[in-house]
Amino acid sequence: MKRETVTKIAMVSLFWGALWGIAEATLGYLAHLISVIPGIAGFIMFPIGFYFMTRAYKAVGKTGVLFSTAAVAASIKLVDLFLPGLSPIKTINPALSILMEALVVMVVFKLLDGSRVEAGRFRFREALAASAGWRLGFLFYSSLMFVFAVSAEFIEMGLVHILRFMLLESVINALIIVGYLKMEKFLKWERWSFAEVRPVIAGSVFTAAILLKFALV
Repeated sequence: MKRETVTKIAMVSLFWGALWGIAEATLGYLAHLISVIPGIAGFIMFPIGFYFMTRAYKAVGKTGVLFSTAAVAASIKLVDLFLPGLSPIKTINPALSILMEALVVMVVFKLLDGSRVEAGRFRFREALAASAGWRLGFLFYSSLMFVFAVSAEFIEMGLVHILRFMLLESVINALIIVGYLKMEKFLKWERWSFAEVRPVIAGSVFTAAILLKFALV
């Protein structure tokens, strides 16, 4: 891979991953505080992450950028490990979820024709496969954590919670993703790909994301 391509992928990943981290630190934080609608964070956070991954993909055209973008967002989430009074497992699990999301979206994009993804022709069943896929992976991981007595929090939330996580949240995620991709195509937002991201801009957004994490503790 050419050096210019590597640099471009790095800058695009840093830029969109940092924006994703900011969204997690602000919208994710607020969503978890809102108790009026159970599971609201689960309804919106994956579609938000999918949006940033899609923007990075459209800027580069390589599926690997999906994971590198998620890795930046996950690293911002892991800043909480260095702060006092926070449970490590409650920091690691969201970061791991972000990486799982990227891996499953990578598989879905690999199975699709690249031009279809770039054109925004992402159907409901594909969005549902992406959403349900990473959730299935997280459920498997949580089951292992329960079996080995590392953490039982997710499993002990009960069958209703697990079914909502796997079924209801997956369907709502897919509806939101398909809906905003259609809106994006209609409003021609896809042309705003930020394909050329300057290092100073990417670095500034990443620094802002880290500072915001500390500010919201």
